[in-house]
This record gives sequence, C-alpha cells and structure tokens, in this order.
Amino acid sequence: MIRSTAILFSAALAAAIFTTQVTRADEASVDQQIETLLGDVADYKELFYAFKVALEEGKSDIVVSLVNYPITVNIDGDEATYASEQELLEAYDSVFTETIVEAVSNQEYGDLFVNSEGVMIGNGEVWISGICEDTACTSAPPRIAVIQSGN
Repeated sequence: MIRSTAILFSAALAAAIFTTQVTRADEASVDQQIETLLGDVADYKELFYAFKVALEEGKSDIVVSLVNYPITVNIDGDEATYASEQELLEAYDSVFTETIVEAVSNQEYGDLFVNSEGVMIGNGEVWISGICEDTACTSAPPRIAVIQSGN
C-alpha cells in the first residue's frame, strides 16, 4: 500500500513538474515571438494582464484606457466606431459582451497567438497591436486595436 501510494505521488509530482515546465516553455515561446515580431515583451505582457484583470474585475475605466482610438468595433454584425474613452465607456456593456469577456478570461498568456500584426486573444475577439505614435513610427506602444465577435 505504501509503495503504490509512493508511486502515485511520484507520478503526480512528475506530472505537475512537467505541466509547469510546459507552461513556462510556452510563455517563453510567446515572449520570443513578441520580441522578434513586435517589440518590447514587457509592454505587451503588461497590457495583456492589465486588460484581462480589469475586464474580469469590471473596471471599465481601466479597460477603455487601454484601447487605441478611434476604434471600430464589430459585435454580432453591428459595427460602431468610438472616438474616445468616454464614448466607449458609454457603450461599454454592448461592446464588452459575455463573449468578449469569456474570450479574454479564458486566454492564458502562454497560449497567445502572435504574428506581425499583433497578439490575438481568443479566436480573434481582441487584438493587441503596436500603435505608431508618429509618422516615422519610432515608438509603437501596444494598445487594444481590435474588438469583435460573431464574425
């Protein structure tokens, strides 16, 4: 009995260590893709987590502060453009639907899809992209650039 318990414990411990290593490897892979294709990993990671936590906690003022304006949003075929944080805040509940919130809440950093256009959350419900601050694009901090569902 003790021997079988020890074997089960060892197997569970090995599985936990392997899972942790895989998660770290996946996060490292995402970090490398962001660094190679988009720029500063810390900026993208910080935006991802700030957006996810603010959305999950219903902190609408923080959520809208992370968006690039103007933004055109497409929710279930209804398209609307918001020119400012205040405009998006007024339409918050119709934009940040259950579908959007679930996509963001269920997204793990190590499972993000990254390409030269940005970082995709969920199945494309939200995209984080670098937004050029000047014509030479010497600085392109990440912002929420796409919000869509039902497409």
